Amino acid sequence: MRTIDQVREVDAINVPVWRQQPLDEEGLRTELDDVVSGLEAGTHVRVLARLDGRAVSTGGCTIVDGFARLWGAATLEEARGRGAYRAVLAERLRVSASLGATTALVKGRTATSAPILARAGFTHYGDERAYLLRV
Repeated sequence: MRTIDQVREVDAINVPVWRQQPLDEEGLRTELDDVVSGLEAGTHVRVLARLDGRAVSTGGCTIVDGFARLWGAATLEEARGRGAYRAVLAERLRVSASLGATTALVKGRTATSAPILARAGFTHYGDERAYLLRV
């Protein structure tokens, strides 16, 4: 990802998937600067997948000491089940390996990405649980 239009496309995916507010122009430009500088430094990657020419899935990763930390994957609901997430996963792994990563770490949601991650060869090591304490 290297253009402001691609950042807009990523934002258009993230807003409905993560239920967040869209970035304003300054936020889009800041995101672009972060993405480009991370890519040039070989420490961060953000990818975008399209189906029939439309951006439908995205995800990022951070490379640290030979580890690729995968994060922020999102696929528009109407595009799920068509391979976009798998393509985003494969590209993040490919680019991470080219930048020296030998191990990838990821946290997957049970209902969405976890089965795909398991089929891709990831090993399940535990679950994250959240608790609410009402005081």
